Amino acid sequence: MIRRRALPALGASLLAAPAFAQAPWPARQIRLVVPYPPGGASDIAGRLQAQVLQDGLGVPVVVDNRAGAGGTIGTAHVAQSAPDGYTIMMASPSSHLGAPLLFKTPGYEGVDDFTAIATFATGTAMVCVTNSLPVRNIQELIAYARANPGKLNYGSAGAGGANHMLGVLFMQRTGVELTHVPYRGAAPALADLIAGNIQVVFDSFSGIIPTVRAGQVRALAVTNPTRWPLAPEFPTVQEQGVPDYDLPSFSAVMGPRGIPDAIVTRMNSVINEGLKNPQLVERLTALGNAPFPTTPAEFGALMRAQRTTWQTLVRATGLQPE
Repeated sequence: MIRRRALPALGASLLAAPAFAQAPWPARQIRLVVPYPPGGASDIAGRLQAQVLQDGLGVPVVVDNRAGAGGTIGTAHVAQSAPDGYTIMMASPSSHLGAPLLFKTPGYEGVDDFTAIATFATGTAMVCVTNSLPVRNIQELIAYARANPGKLNYGSAGAGGANHMLGVLFMQRTGVELTHVPYRGAAPALADLIAGNIQVVFDSFSGIIPTVRAGQVRALAVTNPTRWPLAPEFPTVQEQGVPDYDLPSFSAVMGPRGIPDAIVTRMNSVINEGLKNPQLVERLTALGNAPFPTTPAEFGALMRAQRTTWQTLVRATGLQPE
């Protein structure tokens, strides 16, 4: 009798197992990690991502700022989280492509340890010079650099960052030599450009366009391969005779490796649909960005290609992991 009573219970549990395994997602709050402090551009992007996901999925999406060590603390935390779709992050080239090359023990590999869910917004940078420099376009800058070796210094927000790598890529594509001057952030680099203490910067569009339009520095080009829709009057570096000059800037959503395809597809669909919202587009425009919808496969391919590019650029600088 004991066995006969046990068998129906066992059968019921076996029947219940598939239903449990296929429990609907999401069933609870989602945490979106931003690996940088509150208030900056990355934090703003993360909060916009969280709002889009919350609106589309119908569950709370809470931003968790886990800053430190160049973004590696929060990024490593996500890499080590369960791949259940309840822990995701605001990702960028800095956190996933640059930082792993600059730290000896970042705690993750920026592409292979993550699931590519969706790109979100893209930006561009501008090549700007101090007003006293007698150049008006990219070809004149190249000619001046060749005629005055060792006399052009370009500032960046810090060694290994995107605006440093844009300068390295420019040197590789043109064959000129510029001297890199790292600063603790973009603001002091821009101040020195205005003062004429350095001659060139490759700075974010949103960070430098007010200074350009105020006439305090001169913009020569945007780094995007096509003209930037928010400032179409500025030509690109490529159209001024520098082929294959492109280092994409974007924010995105990633999660730990192994998130089920169905969850990835749903999040990607929600984000891409959200990027059609005119109010969100207006918010992104105000930040100097544009919507950047892709499929998970396209995003994954972008990350793999950019990993190779960043490895080549960092290797060229001679920077050693700390």
